[in-house]
Amino acid sequence: MHAIALRVYVWSGSSKSRFASPIIVLAFTAGCLINRRRNDRKDYTNCLDDDVEAGEAYVDSPPLKPSLLAQPEPSVRRRAPNMVFVLLSRFFNTFPFLVEIWYWNMTYWIYQGLRAFSARMIAGNEAIFTRAQEHALEILDLEHLFGIDIEQRFQSYVMTQQAWLMPYLARIYYSHISLGVCFLVYIYTYLPPSTFRRIRRTIAADNAIAFVIVTVWRCSPPRLLPQEYGFVDILHSKAGGANAWNNNRFQLTIAAMPSLHFGTALFFAVCMCRFSPHRFMRILAPLWPAAMIITIVATANHFLTDAFIGALVPLLGWRYNRMVLILKPVQDFIFAPLISRLDLVDPNARVVPKAL
Repeated sequence: MHAIALRVYVWSGSSKSRFASPIIVLAFTAGCLINRRRNDRKDYTNCLDDDVEAGEAYVDSPPLKPSLLAQPEPSVRRRAPNMVFVLLSRFFNTFPFLVEIWYWNMTYWIYQGLRAFSARMIAGNEAIFTRAQEHALEILDLEHLFGIDIEQRFQSYVMTQQAWLMPYLARIYYSHISLGVCFLVYIYTYLPPSTFRRIRRTIAADNAIAFVIVTVWRCSPPRLLPQEYGFVDILHSKAGGANAWNNNRFQLTIAAMPSLHFGTALFFAVCMCRFSPHRFMRILAPLWPAAMIITIVATANHFLTDAFIGALVPLLGWRYNRMVLILKPVQDFIFAPLISRLDLVDPNARVVPKAL
């Protein structure tokens, strides 16, 4: 029956790389078009961070986001504009969401780059991999103590009794990034800037916190435990349609703790339930973390304890999200000259980039 489940998964595993990237591109394109500049939108520029704590939600899409500079520099205004800055001014003024694409890429690829660097640094170090396996067995012992060590039995049940679910669970697992991009587009469109900024900072802080945990306390996922423990690697085995994305020398395999797949899914759901102006989205949101925890356990990628710690990471990220603001001087250094030049062409083009 395990072989049947693996064969059922082949299409989903091999199609992941074909469909994930187009979805991300389409979502970003939709975000740019939906949030193109209009003159009839409600002004949110005076929204304070207190709006977040009050849980206020807005139906209208936020207009242009505040720039870094409060006033243009007189010395810069003396320069004559050129065609390049004229075009940049019109382009970014019309599509302010383009800057969010830059922010997303920076957050995502810095995190993935650090993971890849870590993977190469520990490659071939048997002591580290042995310690990671010991940590996984410690988790199993702890869960057994509390009677919640259900991962192997649950995976076996799904693979033998509900094998038809595996392709859908695989798609759920691999849609983690794509859905995150859709979430970003949604909250940019419908939430006030102060709320959006705090959520975005929290996501960046979550990545930093998770990377520290992954580095300090390395833990093998259930799928990498010895065969006698009964776990089957569904998503990464050759029989399961593995691809270069999840099987390469830059992949950090001993990173089960914490589960950002579940922690981020839960954070998105909580944000939607608290801030979304659409009742349908508030009702639908809890289904995502529910589906994700089923997925990560059934595919033997995480223990329940990993999911629990993963759920705590966004709590810390939300509480200490302002630590991301230490990067604001870097943002100012990179973009302030560009913004000043854009102001030469169009004083209303004060949208690049939005404050952290």
